[in-house]
Amino acid sequence: MTDEERMSLVPSSLAKRGFKFVFEGIAGPCKGCRLRSACVDGLEVGRVYEVAELNPKKRFSCPLHGEVVLATLRKAHILVALPSGLIEGATTQYKGVECDDLACRNYQYCRPDGLLPGDKIRIVREVGPLSGCPKVAGFKIYEVEVK
Repeated sequence: MTDEERMSLVPSSLAKRGFKFVFEGIAGPCKGCRLRSACVDGLEVGRVYEVAELNPKKRFSCPLHGEVVLATLRKAHILVALPSGLIEGATTQYKGVECDDLACRNYQYCRPDGLLPGDKIRIVREVGPLSGCPKVAGFKIYEVEVK
């Protein structure tokens, strides 16, 4: 386990390596649960996490999900629209694209889950061009990680 990973509990029905989810906060049944500190404490609201590893021998009863399994989580890489010309390994501050057009095919890149304006991000790789919207002319899709 690396410094950027943490142990947590995930629902058995979703416990697959590579499974991604957005942590939306602590649910009512979690507040008094004895497993809370191992499960949800330490996760950041609004961040996207990915299951890196599973320990299927460590299963626990959960009042919300029925059964949970011990897993190693890390913040997931995110695909995002950024100005072209960025290079792999570069670190920058995420500004976001002002857009409310939910029907736009680029919306998921302009307003991705897990990124907030002001977040420090590192460019993992360039994925490809964006097209079809004047708001992102000259932008490309990049895979980034939140620092």
